[in-house]
Amino acid sequence: MIIRRSIRWLAAAALVAVPASAQTKGLELNLNGGLYVPTNDDGLQDAVRDATRRGSLLYGGRLTVWTGRALGVEFSGGYSPARVSVQSARGRFPRNTDLVYGSAKLMLNLTPGSKLIGLAIGGGAAYQRTGSLVRDADLAESEFGGVAGASLRISLGENVALRGDLEDLFYGGDFGLGNKFTHDLLLTAGLAIKL
Repeated sequence: MIIRRSIRWLAAAALVAVPASAQTKGLELNLNGGLYVPTNDDGLQDAVRDATRRGSLLYGGRLTVWTGRALGVEFSGGYSPARVSVQSARGRFPRNTDLVYGSAKLMLNLTPGSKLIGLAIGGGAAYQRTGSLVRDADLAESEFGGVAGASLRISLGENVALRGDLEDLFYGGDFGLGNKFTHDLLLTAGLAIKL
């Protein structure tokens, strides 16, 4: 009895399992949430007070245009409060730097024949707008840089997949200690829906 039910469930799963969204031509929409993780956390505010960049929540989305089973173009964007902790004479106080970012990437599907799992890598250009700089809370700044990352999709049905991404946003940043090359990690997860 148990064996028959197991066989039925496996047969049903095999019928439902289709290529993850990355494997077919078309549009894919992904709303996601996750973490913004700065890898360089040192900073200085107003050239006097120590500032430390902190990991923060991240909200965003992406639209991927798959031109075939292996290649696609992806546009993504998001927001993070990108918190910092500043040491003053009265102690430490937190504040937001309000990061908004966008990127355009070329995507390469590494598993075009898989029916359940999709693995893709990509890279391209990125733009970010910081609403309140680490070095001066009254200033805002826009910067261009690059982005590279990998995504994993697990098919949940005909047009839906669970998607997780790890991206590296790299740019020349000035956090009060001079301009230097830095990179921040974006870790996100959400549902990918094929349109």
